Amino acid sequence: MNTDELIAFLAQDAGPARRPASRQVGGRLALALAVCGVMVFSMGLNPKLSEFASTSVFSLKMVWLFALAVFSAALVYSLAHPGRPMGKAAWAIGLAMLSMGVQGMNQLLQAPAAQRSALALGTSWHVCALSIAFVALPVLAALLWTLRDMAPTRPALTGAISGLAAGALAAMLYSLHCTENSFAFFALWYSVGMGLTAILGAGLGARFLRW
Repeated sequence: MNTDELIAFLAQDAGPARRPASRQVGGRLALALAVCGVMVFSMGLNPKLSEFASTSVFSLKMVWLFALAVFSAALVYSLAHPGRPMGKAAWAIGLAMLSMGVQGMNQLLQAPAAQRSALALGTSWHVCALSIAFVALPVLAALLWTLRDMAPTRPALTGAISGLAAGALAAMLYSLHCTENSFAFFALWYSVGMGLTAILGAGLGARFLRW
């Protein structure tokens, strides 16, 4: 058997080539975000959304969440391709979290003592974090589904960062419903919501992204 015959023999049952996972993620993510949007709309939009959207607090929150989503996605991409460096994205995520934490702490320190509890807890602290984690589930599922076709060598870490990316995107959508307007609240409860999604992603990644 010559080389051409061997290649033909090995390829005879190969079937059509699968689309690369990087091309599939766009469609899956779009569908997941659509489902997330429906979930948020079912909760109800903030009746003062137009007023909130014009404030610097809301704008900075959305920039913070967008940065977390972008840097988390970049880190997931690196983790899914062994050999790629991931230092810059990891540092950027840490810096973004630190900046909101500092902003929230500064707000508390400048406020009168009697107002600090209201700034940190708002009126929805008991549902915010769980709501963000719940809204993030479709996006997390889409990311993990795609990553199963790739080559992450650190499944738990990849799942955790996928959860963070999903949580950041979900938090952006949840902001259309949220009636809070405090850096301290965002630094605490939005971070907890994204953290819960990261923990869930780590557990699912360890199980489903294992080679």
